[in-house]
Amino acid sequence: MPYLVYQILIGLLFYATLPLLLLLVLMTGKHRQGLSQRLGLYGRIGRKDRQEVRVWLHAASVGEVQAARAIISALRKRLPQARFVLTTMTTHGKRVAAEQLLSDVICILAPLDVPLIVDHVLTSIDPDMYVCLETELWPLLLYKAAARGVKLVLVNGRMSEKSCRNYRKIRFLLAGVLQKFTRIAVISEPDRERYLAVGAGEAILTVEGNVKYDLTLPVDAGELKERYRSALDLPDGLEVLVAGSTHTGEEELLLPLYVRLHQEMELLWIIAPRHLERLPAIMELFQTHRLGFHRFSELQKGSKRQFNVIILDSLGDLADIYAVATYVFCGGSLVDRGGHNMMEAAIWDKAVLYGPSIGDFRDAAELLESVRAGFQVDDVQALEEMIRTFRNNPAGYKGACRRAGDIARRQQGTAERQAAIIMQCLDGAE
Repeated sequence: MPYLVYQILIGLLFYATLPLLLLLVLMTGKHRQGLSQRLGLYGRIGRKDRQEVRVWLHAASVGEVQAARAIISALRKRLPQARFVLTTMTTHGKRVAAEQLLSDVICILAPLDVPLIVDHVLTSIDPDMYVCLETELWPLLLYKAAARGVKLVLVNGRMSEKSCRNYRKIRFLLAGVLQKFTRIAVISEPDRERYLAVGAGEAILTVEGNVKYDLTLPVDAGELKERYRSALDLPDGLEVLVAGSTHTGEEELLLPLYVRLHQEMELLWIIAPRHLERLPAIMELFQTHRLGFHRFSELQKGSKRQFNVIILDSLGDLADIYAVATYVFCGGSLVDRGGHNMMEAAIWDKAVLYGPSIGDFRDAAELLESVRAGFQVDDVQALEEMIRTFRNNPAGYKGACRRAGDIARRQQGTAERQAAIIMQCLDGAE
């Protein structure tokens, strides 16, 4: 009954206001991009071969696209004949998906969850399985897909405490949706408890880790670390602060912190800007403050290090240069940029410091904080105080670094495990 009421109300509301909505789009141009796909008009995306196994994955935005990429890669090994369709809620997510996935993956915008549109899309895509990533639940789509015999699986499931409180208000509707899934694989035990609280069946819930952070060290990790130490000419005892993926404004904030710390200790500062086109502005900033620095590319070519400030001016080195860090700050977090992947440092047994803007990687922060290996600081002063705390308690800091590595390694194999769950459901195994 809740589902029927939802379907009728959504249908009446949408189609009654559709002429006005279309008029607004034509007049303002807003939401015009991708409108046809929102209405389920995808062109020719039907099956060419009736024997083809078709898997539809839905990822809300860029973060989920990364997870989908890992799962698709794991599924291809088991199901080489499958065709994959990936839908996203954002045009940015769709663009990233098209750039990062193989060309045979159909990347489109998700349809509106309204009658007729959903029916048309299910007929067009004709999936054998619908894989929902994290918690992007569209009741009408899920009910209608299940009614057609499409297997439903939710992977990499996560639910914040705030979302859980909100979902409990509509448990009468959500419980019925969740019960349509054959399996639900969640990131952590707290996520499992929250899914149970909003109506998911205990028998179908398992904790499998976070596929976005299924990271491994290079096979030559030890040799790689020594190569970086050699290129940077790091003597024993020299402490290293790595500021990874910094954004505009963060270097200005971090520079006085480095100067103060450097007055008390021998400290090497490695700055890795997120966007390399900002290199001239960063160099100008340091020159203005008469701060000597090297570009990392210079040291790689054999230049002798004279200064204790290094600008990482190459792509692909940051994830590995964390190996030589004593302290790690994750950029994009002291300015409002949503943070970056702090687990890239954690896998090297590094505790991670980050500012309050970590909306894009809140789940990673929660994993680290759950084992006291991630530390949020409100501003540069708090960051400085935390580094001093670590220096004054080396045993405690060493423990935090060990726990960071442990929680990062606990995510390994997540993509393979979740791909195995999908295969079990496709094969009809419970």
